Formats: sequence, structure tokens, C-alpha cells
Amino acid sequence: MNVLFIGGSNLLMRNGISTIIPSVLVSSGANLGQVYNVSVGATGSLFGLENLVLFGQKKIDLVFVEYGINDLPIFSNDKTLWEEGYRSLFTEIIKKYPEAHIVNILLGRQAEKFWGRQEIMHQKMSAIAAQAGALVVDINDDLKKIGTHYGSVDLFYRDSSHYVSPVVTRYISELIVSRYFLNKSFGYFDKFKNDKPLTKNFLKAYRVPGAVGLYENSLFRRETSVLDVDASISIEVQGTPVAISFISEKKSCSLLIEFDGFKKIINTRRREADEEKFDFLLKQIPLYKAFDPKNHNSHKKIIKITAVDSESECWNDKFVQNTFGMVPAVRNTGNKVFIGNISTLSF
Repeated sequence: MNVLFIGGSNLLMRNGISTIIPSVLVSSGANLGQVYNVSVGATGSLFGLENLVLFGQKKIDLVFVEYGINDLPIFSNDKTLWEEGYRSLFTEIIKKYPEAHIVNILLGRQAEKFWGRQEIMHQKMSAIAAQAGALVVDINDDLKKIGTHYGSVDLFYRDSSHYVSPVVTRYISELIVSRYFLNKSFGYFDKFKNDKPLTKNFLKAYRVPGAVGLYENSLFRRETSVLDVDASISIEVQGTPVAISFISEKKSCSLLIEFDGFKKIINTRRREADEEKFDFLLKQIPLYKAFDPKNHNSHKKIIKITAVDSESECWNDKFVQNTFGMVPAVRNTGNKVFIGNISTLSF
């Protein structure tokens, strides 16, 4: 059994879900083969889709998907793009691994102020996943029910979005695996043919030409295209541009994306960039309001990308997309962008 994890930081943590699930699978009788993980912390399902498209492994038997926490910003800001991207993720899984079983894990945020919107998103996630033949395991709902006996769910969290390890993460992992084998033994996955795609759209990831910068650590190895501040480059793509991935580090500035009258400034510099908390971060930011189903097509487009900072001549505050934790660079604090891929949806 070859296993693939697609999600955010909760599928990357040491003593977390993705490290415990494989051992629980083995102890439950599974003959475990290779375990692959394309999860990236603090990113959403559109980046999971991009990484899945670029992932070369062809034999996968079991896929775990988890975006019940990280997708809340895009769901709150652009439900249309979120839903099309989420459907495309499951469509891509089915296309690449038609025989694989899919388990959709729903985790949740600690703070109660998010629960209302999160519940609506979880319901939509469950419906899309079920349509794809996936088994939905609602951990968030389970822990909330247990939390009522203790007066709060806060005991289960180590911070706002991550669970206490290894006690809570082991409970979560064992519950997921138990639900998987229970439903498998009763023929849950046999009911689904998965012969109809959830959407006709598919994602294409385009590399931007230019000087190459290589970033590597224990988790990732990424090549980027480097663009100096106030320099521009154009690239031809097919379909609607919906996201851009990049490396965030000390020298990062912002980027201006332009196509078909659409303009958006994306800050690629993290707020903590000068505090030496990290060498670099791998990020992807969706382009809110770029995807319009009424005007969406597969025509070719020319995208212009310009590296900018707050003192650039083409800087305009009204084009800035505010993203949590990301800030504009000022002259001499950030003078480059390190672009991974431009992602488009096409059909």
C-alpha cells in the first residue's frame, strides 16, 4: 500500500498525523509500501493541487487530504475560486489514481470566532469529497463533542491551529485509520465508480523564465525564477491565472501581476523576515476574484509580472491583496522576487 498525504502543517508536524498514521496502518495489518508527502505548511488546497500536478509518483493506493483549517481565508474571500479549486483537486486525484481510496480529514481552528464560517466550509468540503467517493472523517466535530465534557476544546490544542502531540495527534490518527478500515470492510469504497469528473477544469503550472534560484532544506527542493525589483517579464499561459507560488525570504519584495485588465499586487515578504526565524518559506497565494465562471475560457493570455516595492512607480495600494503575515518591502529591505509557478485553470 503506497500512501500520499496532501495538506498543510498538520500533515507535516513531528509526532503529528502523517508520521503516526503509517505506523497505525501497519499495526492494523496493512502491508505498507512507500509514504509520500506533498503537504506544505500555511498553504491551501490550490497549492495542494499544484503540487499534486507536479508530483511524479504514479502508483498510489491511499490518499489523505486535509485543508479544513488552511482553506478558510480563500473560502472567506473568494468562494467561487475556492470551490472550483477544491473540486479540481479531487478530480485530479481521481484522474491520476483512479483505483486509490481517498480519505478527507476535517480539522478545525481553536478560536470560536472562526467556527461559523468554518462549519459552512466543512459542509461544502464534505459534499465535494463524498461526490468524489472519498471517506470524510470529521475530527473537528468529534473533538468538539468530547470537549463539551471538559468544558473546552482548548485542551486539545498546542496553539490556534495545531493539536497537542503526541497524545491528541495519536488519537486523531488512530480514529482516522479505524474509520478507514471499518468503512473499507463494509464496502464503502466499492460503491463509487468515480467515472464522472467533478469539474471539467484542470490546473496547469507554468514556470517563469529567467535567472534560477535554488532553495533546499530537509522538506523541499525548489527552483525559482529570480526577478529584480522594477524588472518585468511576460509569459504566455492558457486559461485563467488563479495563483502564484514563490519563495519568501529576507530579500523578497512584492510582485505586480497584470493580464486582461486584471491587476494585483502580492506581497512575498513575511513579516518575520528579519527576525531569522527561518531561512526561507515555500508559499502560494491565490489571486482573489481572478476566476469568473461567466468569463472563464481556455484562451491563451499574456501575463506580465513586475517585481515591485512600496516605492516603485507602478505601486498602487488599491491593487494590494492583503494576506495574513505578508508585508510590502520598502527600498533596500527587499529587492527580488523568487517565483515558483503561475497556476491556471483551463478546460
